[in-house]
Amino acid sequence: MPIISVSAFYLSASADTVDARWLLILPHLLGGFFSLHALMRNHTPQGTIAWILGLNLLPYLTIPLYLALGAERIRRSTGERLPEEAVTRMLHPIREYLRLPGDGTLEQTLHKACNTLPCEGNDIRILCDGRETYMELADAVRMATRSILLEFFIIRNDRVGSQLRELLEERARQGLQVYVIYDEIGSHKLPRGYLKSLRAAGIHTASFNGRRFWWSSFLRINYRNHRKLVIIDSEHAYLGSLNIGLEYIRIPGKTYWRDTFVHIRGPIVAQCLLSFAEDWRRATGENISHLSHPQKPAGKIRCQLVPSGPDDVPLNNWKLLLLEMASKARRKLWLATPYFVPDATIRDALLAAALRGIDVCILVPQQGDSIMADLALLSYLPDMVAHGVRIMAYEPGFLHEKIALMDDNACAIGTANLDERSLRLNFELTLLMHSRDTALQVEHMLQQDMQHAHPLTLHHWHHTPVYTQIAAQFCRLLSPVL
Repeated sequence: MPIISVSAFYLSASADTVDARWLLILPHLLGGFFSLHALMRNHTPQGTIAWILGLNLLPYLTIPLYLALGAERIRRSTGERLPEEAVTRMLHPIREYLRLPGDGTLEQTLHKACNTLPCEGNDIRILCDGRETYMELADAVRMATRSILLEFFIIRNDRVGSQLRELLEERARQGLQVYVIYDEIGSHKLPRGYLKSLRAAGIHTASFNGRRFWWSSFLRINYRNHRKLVIIDSEHAYLGSLNIGLEYIRIPGKTYWRDTFVHIRGPIVAQCLLSFAEDWRRATGENISHLSHPQKPAGKIRCQLVPSGPDDVPLNNWKLLLLEMASKARRKLWLATPYFVPDATIRDALLAAALRGIDVCILVPQQGDSIMADLALLSYLPDMVAHGVRIMAYEPGFLHEKIALMDDNACAIGTANLDERSLRLNFELTLLMHSRDTALQVEHMLQQDMQHAHPLTLHHWHHTPVYTQIAAQFCRLLSPVL
């Protein structure tokens, strides 16, 4: 009996030792597997090396981070895409306004990349003030007769958000079809009661990443829907970078967010509706192409919608647009962005444009909402300014608009920032406009903004304390996650 007991003890101890060894070995085996996965991804060489080192040296910590942040691109399954017949049906009414782009043009590059054709017959009106924009949106919602579609990165439960909720609920109870897409990361502070109230009124709501298994949601946490879009009756569309929040209204004593929206009428609204319908399909699996109605020409402006996201192949469409503008500009390239933390490709394209004599000007906020992003921006001053790029710091408030102006005939307004997240990870939406009149309006608007800005010079960098310069360089290393 004692012999049996001793044998049983050693067998048990041996089993425990094997289990303990597996607990130690398994994370390293998984780290090696994910190292191979990282090696085959489209990370930068520095990023790939960092992931491989972390996955092999600190697998316990790095594997969860890699699963959430390291898979650079995601793929939409067939069930997340609109059926081809639905896409054809939505674009068929505007077929006579779609134009094949000329060879070697900016439009042709974007058409081949994101499969959107330039569209004629549109009217564009630029909205520069947050209060006026919200008032116009409210009026448009009140005048809607069929459908109201809204898509925002951030919806706040403040005075602006509450008024919007009450207005949408009122229209839904009157029989209109109302759909709302929000991003679960950007709107993480939105209380459940807000959404519950919308649904109780008959409003269709969905988070962009949808109701997925918790593991799938965890893997998608790094991919955010940064789009802002409102469509009324398939006839009017509003697009830009305003979210739903009180900060966009100028209030004495409060930080003011300077932003820009555009009011769109004409056949291009069909492309906007298609973008919303694809996002709704992704979020819910539902097909809402039946909400589409024929669009009539409303003006003479030629537009092209440029959606972008982490599933762009082979190159992010927003990044491609910037590269093409930088290479095709002949006189000027003006950019407005709240976050200037570009990757090496965009930085070099801007430097190359400045070196060949193009007026490259970048308008940024004097003080942003992210200390790390502000510090990272400082690290770009020596190279950019020394080689002819003008960087202007907007003083009155937080400049949040996202604008690109090329010469006097092309401009883009949308949701994409000039940082790694917008260039690789976020789902964004940009409207490219080929119109001399619209470009001149945008130029005039930017000139007014620049009147309230001051240039950042080499003197500014050289008189920055050494510890701040070190912090700036460190934050630049973290640019992919800012």
